[in-house]
Amino acid sequence: MPKMRESISLSGLSAQSSGRFRLKDISFFFPFVKPLWKLGVLSFILTIIITALGSLLPLSSKVLIDFVVMKKGFDRLERLLSRLNMEFLFPSLKNFLESLNLVVFSIIVIGVLMGLIGLIQKYLMLRFQQELTFNLQTSLFERLLRFPITLFRKKQTGYLMSRVTDDVNALQYLFTEGISQIITKLFYLIFGISILVMLNLKMGLIIISILPFYVIINLFFAGKIRSVSYSEKEARAEVSENLQEIISGVEVIKTHVTEDRELNRVSGKLRNAINTRIAGTALSLLSNYSARAVQLLTTVMIMWFGAREILRGRMTVGDYVAFTSYIVYLSGSVNSLSMIHIMLQPLYASMDRIVELFRIVPEVSREERAGLKKPGRINGDIVFEDVSFAYGNEAPVLNRINLHIKPGETVALTGPSGAGKTTIVNLLLKFYLPSSGKISIDGLDITELDPFRLRQQTGIVSQDVFLFNDSIKNNIRYGNPGAKEREIEEAARNALIHEEIMQLTEGYDTLVGERGVTLSSGQRQRISIARTFLKNPPVLIFDEPTAGMDFRGVLRLKSFIRSLKNSGRTVILVSHDMAFIAETVDRILCLKNGQLIFDGTKIDFFSDVPILQKANLREPEIVRLARALRQENIPVPFSITDLRGMKRFLEARLKSENSFKIR
Repeated sequence: MPKMRESISLSGLSAQSSGRFRLKDISFFFPFVKPLWKLGVLSFILTIIITALGSLLPLSSKVLIDFVVMKKGFDRLERLLSRLNMEFLFPSLKNFLESLNLVVFSIIVIGVLMGLIGLIQKYLMLRFQQELTFNLQTSLFERLLRFPITLFRKKQTGYLMSRVTDDVNALQYLFTEGISQIITKLFYLIFGISILVMLNLKMGLIIISILPFYVIINLFFAGKIRSVSYSEKEARAEVSENLQEIISGVEVIKTHVTEDRELNRVSGKLRNAINTRIAGTALSLLSNYSARAVQLLTTVMIMWFGAREILRGRMTVGDYVAFTSYIVYLSGSVNSLSMIHIMLQPLYASMDRIVELFRIVPEVSREERAGLKKPGRINGDIVFEDVSFAYGNEAPVLNRINLHIKPGETVALTGPSGAGKTTIVNLLLKFYLPSSGKISIDGLDITELDPFRLRQQTGIVSQDVFLFNDSIKNNIRYGNPGAKEREIEEAARNALIHEEIMQLTEGYDTLVGERGVTLSSGQRQRISIARTFLKNPPVLIFDEPTAGMDFRGVLRLKSFIRSLKNSGRTVILVSHDMAFIAETVDRILCLKNGQLIFDGTKIDFFSDVPILQKANLREPEIVRLARALRQENIPVPFSITDLRGMKRFLEARLKSENSFKIR
């Protein structure tokens, strides 16, 4: 028997970042980058061209001082061209370098080229960035929708939204600006050091010897900053989670006057996030100033050594000015590389969090789904054979349940709260698999059925009706987006809501607001029924359909469920409302403590005095039940005309029986 899936990787959503950069962290995202490789390669080439052109600009100071002003230093250029067997270029190149106008014009041309190429490169990088974000977010959202239902019940909406949006937005910087800056600064460093070595080998080696200090600073601070950044993002996600919960439950908060308590709860989480941010910023500042200290030390050493070289005649003034220009130039690049790596640590934390989501095992993988059975329209023949179930390591919720619901039957599932009614519905929808035993749909083992095909053919009207912030029309056809206008209206008529919709100013185009707030509970319930009916499923499940309904709504719903008896659909009614059950169903299944204690017709159920003895009904409920039984021609074991006597009858029996409360 396949095991539950929710145990796999759910703990990953609270795992801490390792604080150590790994190449596979980035390589995980290569499949998302692969479709965009042409944009990336072209942008990379343009970046190298811009960097190469930019690396020539600090050299202009040497050209202006040595060649244009001082008219010396050409011997080194001549020797270089001779080694390259290009000495024939020396006369033309000498005339060019001696011309102030040509040198200045060349600098202007290089600047214009850098600007034009940079504009194209930035556009390509923007396209790359946005396409990558689209690929990543859509893939992650698709993955999210296929997570086990347990994850959504354990993690709140705000927390998951933070991971899908904030972390992806942070990560896009890594693959665009972050990598682009790393490439740019790295090539600046390569080109710059090469020119420095050519200008003066000893001073070039001094610069190279300083570079390991920047690496040491990075290695020391990077892991700490990454770990703190991960903690900060988790804290921010918890703040989003609490804010979403508070805003959603603002009515309850106001009616219970708990504004101050909720404020304290959120402010505590926010304070934790702020403290973590301060710790991360302090580490970044320490890293930054450590790098600046190395930069200052490098500048002082170059000034001292360069001045000595000039005094000894080993370096020209132009060489020294160019060298100091490159030092400023390269120090900025090295410092930027150092800071970029530190700045990327929070992005690595986002990367960790995104990878965690992708590694959560989906409810059913594509490979597994390909091997599952996908029946056509099911008949609704449901069989439970010795089915037991427990949530994780908790006590069993269901214990050896055996039942058979035939196609076209209308069945009530009743019992006290916690008896296992909702669990049976969840098992039917394959949100969970039984711990033991077997569930069959039309003779097919449910473990072998495609859960998506199964749910497509099962309609459920929940007690907590959810409507999207859209028009009534779009809410009704949500499960059947291709439905025509007449089909939508027919579904609404069958759900006894059409006339009320037509009385609205916008009719079917009326916006219902968030979760259908502009409608009454009965209207929301019947729109949900219309949505389910338009889906045209062979199996219908109603979960506490009369909860929160007024008298007229209950009458309409009762009429609707009765009309389903001749439709060939299998109808399962989960309810505590005994009067409603008496007037709508053919058969009753009663659960208690995870066991099926009754399976029979409603006549047998309501004629069984011990069953009624265990029903802690109030006087109005007793009257409603008695009337319902009379209307259904079911014998009543007490007189409806003597309410007090009826109560005494029940109370006398209850003294010797363990009762459960039916809401």
